Amino acid sequence: MKHNILFLIFITFVLSSCHSSNYGQRKNEITKIEIATGGCFGPCQSTVTSIDSSLEYRYFGGDTYFSLPPDGAKEGKLKGFYSGKISQGFWDTLNIKFENINYKHLDTSYQHSVDDQGLEIFIHYGNKVKHIMAQSASLPNTAAEVFYYVINSYKTVKPKLPKDTFLFESQVQRPIPMPDVRKVKFLPPLKKN
Repeated sequence: MKHNILFLIFITFVLSSCHSSNYGQRKNEITKIEIATGGCFGPCQSTVTSIDSSLEYRYFGGDTYFSLPPDGAKEGKLKGFYSGKISQGFWDTLNIKFENINYKHLDTSYQHSVDDQGLEIFIHYGNKVKHIMAQSASLPNTAAEVFYYVINSYKTVKPKLPKDTFLFESQVQRPIPMPDVRKVKFLPPLKKN
């Protein structure tokens, strides 16, 4: 009888610890991921995807740098500002994917090509930020797969139109401002002797 009571107390303790709020919750080091895409010599869309540990999802879809054929104009691309929430499982999956590519040891620049899509990546972890500037064809394949998983995540997250716009850290997606040609001055022609 004494052993049965001890066994019941042990089973009760084990089962109660299984239901604690921290059981099974993953400890993620990354607190925010932001990836922006720029233009290319093709139908690349400028975008920004920002996801953080509070499960906030923010997306901006801009224009394509070269127009698409009329039948391919949409292709599921979102234009404008969008926001939503992701699940804890999705956030955990992102963290695992970034850990698997050893994100802390990636270079900060991958610029070996010039005619492909430009990327700007911010990975916040601890009190640090990993900032990477890259051309898509210059990235290691495993890193490119993970980055494009984030970039294309709007297709599965399905964010909605927000009431407001928001700011992003990145600069790549912003169009380069054209100079004001009205203020350009030319030298007068040289006089012939």
